[in-house]
Amino acid sequence: MNCKRFVKIAAALLAAMTICASAFSFDFGGSVSDSTSFKGNKFSSLKFDQINDLALWFKTPITKDGKIYFVAEGLYEFEYDGSVEKAFNRLDLDLLKVAGTISLGQNYLNFSAGRFIYSDLTGLIFSQNGDGAYASFDASRFSVSAYAAYTGLLNANFAKMLNHPNDPFSFDRDLVYDLAQKYIVTSATFALPRLAKSHNLAAQFFGAFKVEGNSYNRMFLTASIDGPIYKTLYYKAFSSFELHAYDGGSMDFSNMSSAKVTWFLPFKSATLDLGVLYASGNNGPFDPFRAVTKIDVSNSLAEPQHSGVIKNSFAASIKPLQNLLVYAGCDLLIDASISSLGYKGFQYRLGADWQIFSDLKAGASFLQYFDNDNSDYDKVQIALNASITF
Repeated sequence: MNCKRFVKIAAALLAAMTICASAFSFDFGGSVSDSTSFKGNKFSSLKFDQINDLALWFKTPITKDGKIYFVAEGLYEFEYDGSVEKAFNRLDLDLLKVAGTISLGQNYLNFSAGRFIYSDLTGLIFSQNGDGAYASFDASRFSVSAYAAYTGLLNANFAKMLNHPNDPFSFDRDLVYDLAQKYIVTSATFALPRLAKSHNLAAQFFGAFKVEGNSYNRMFLTASIDGPIYKTLYYKAFSSFELHAYDGGSMDFSNMSSAKVTWFLPFKSATLDLGVLYASGNNGPFDPFRAVTKIDVSNSLAEPQHSGVIKNSFAASIKPLQNLLVYAGCDLLIDASISSLGYKGFQYRLGADWQIFSDLKAGASFLQYFDNDNSDYDKVQIALNASITF
């Protein structure tokens, strides 16, 4: 699909929604975005990649006060992947839910039912769409919440999930919509906000249970804490213990832990971040940590996951202008796949985001990854992006 046709589709859909909005009581909007990049193993082998997204959403109240509502969003994506010299078209219904807030005296009950994004406490184990329900009860001194969803009706092109290494899952990129892996995921969370001097404490159970083919069950118990250290210096830490079993085998035990310190500087909205993350390999009592959603731990072309690694991170950002954010960061990765540790790789990134107008923004970034063991996994990427909302 060329750019002219893409624009025609966007204009036609916008016109149709404008007509409907005049006849019915609902809000609508959308966005068009472009992400253009040149990436590869080294500068001499960069390949062109382009992704264009068209998203349209609408929202309508169910109750008169609007506290309970229905909202939906659809997405069309076009990608040209220079590494395979091929174009791909995708469709997704990435939001479809009834949600709302019910007042219970000084407390609140929040709920969502349908398709929507959910993230676990770490944001690294599960962070994606699911078809299910969420509810939370928020009181002044505590909150409790529960979540349950099914993943088998999602588009695998967008909901990329990790299966057991002995049972890999593949999907067809040529299909506009290919079904994702079939899992039931559940979560229960208890939180104590503002426990003491604005410190927040939370504990969560999260489970992912495969319901087709060989069984694969993963259960996580996570504790997190965050709050101020001194004035504008803040910390955030979590530790997640996992039990996982594949195809009726023994239950393995693993861990992922992280700590980060953030300093909000008193000029130009500047921030400094320093953090460390550990995801177990075959270390002492632990087995390799296995998350649920595919989230790469580095920019390596091998696309490694959060398993058998120690990641030491530094990042900084500043706003030299009110609408311009400039950022930089680097990571030192240590191989923790076995008991003896070793240097794995190093990466850095530079970038800027410019909010040109309230509905128009653009950005640029550059990154490199250097692998210590295999230079075939090195990566270079230059990226430009822009988006407009309406």
